[in-house]
Amino acid sequence: MELDQQLKDLSQKYLFESTQYQTDEQIPSLEVCLQLRESHIDTFIQKAGQLNSIVESCANMVGIFDTSASKEDMLKTTIRCSGRDRLFIRTTPSMMKILVETLFD
Repeated sequence: MELDQQLKDLSQKYLFESTQYQTDEQIPSLEVCLQLRESHIDTFIQKAGQLNSIVESCANMVGIFDTSASKEDMLKTTIRCSGRDRLFIRTTPSMMKILVETLFD
C-alpha cells in the first residue's frame, strides 16, 4: 500500500490532528510526524517504558512477511517527541503501519 494511503488510513482510524512524512537516503528511510491529541499522549506515555520491546516485536512480525528490509535496519527505528504534541517516528516503510497501530491501540 502506498505511504500516502497508509497515513491517511491511520489518521482516520486514530484521529491524529495531522500526519506528515518524508523519505531520504538514510536508514531507516522514512520519518513520520504525527500531531497528537491529548488521548494519544496519554496512551503513548503508558507505553513509553516498553518502546524497545515494541520496536523489536514489530520488527520480528514484519520480518516474517517482508524481507526487503533487514531486521538490523528495522531495529534502528527511533521514536522521539517534539514540542507539546508531535511524535516523530523514523523507521522503515514496512514497519510504519504496524508500529503506529501497536503504539496507539
